[in-house]
Amino acid sequence: MNHDQELISIPCTVDIPYRFAAGKYLSRFLLELRDRGKFFGIRCPVCRRVQLPPRIVCAVCHTRNTEWVELGNEGSLMAFTIMYLPLTDPTTGKPHDPPFCYGSVKLDGSDSLLDYFLNIEPDISRVKVGMRMRAVLRPRDQRRGDLSDIKYFEPIE
Repeated sequence: MNHDQELISIPCTVDIPYRFAAGKYLSRFLLELRDRGKFFGIRCPVCRRVQLPPRIVCAVCHTRNTEWVELGNEGSLMAFTIMYLPLTDPTTGKPHDPPFCYGSVKLDGSDSLLDYFLNIEPDISRVKVGMRMRAVLRPRDQRRGDLSDIKYFEPIE
């Protein structure tokens, strides 16, 4: 290629819809959330770590997980960011207009984090690591069986 040539680019948006099988463990997690409004993790029989969302194999010691654990809908905010750029929700394809908060919540009884939207004013003086959060779910008749069944996490006053 001649390095003196001008390169031209053509901006375009490519839409590639796809579906993938959730598998046995993630399916149970999503069905429990949709049908009963409950969070379930899975406990490793060796290191006792509780993973959410559940995985068939422990992420730490690679042992097959078999023990289901019911978790509550409350936990602690472990990290957060205030988004100043739009973010497209992968489950809906719709953008979230900035600014908004997105955070990592560790539900009580879980050893892993769930990253999700926060329903709190995007003001650094209002959001704190360690603050208590609660998952707010869509009404039962609006749940679809995916992570969008969680509307957001909100602070517990």
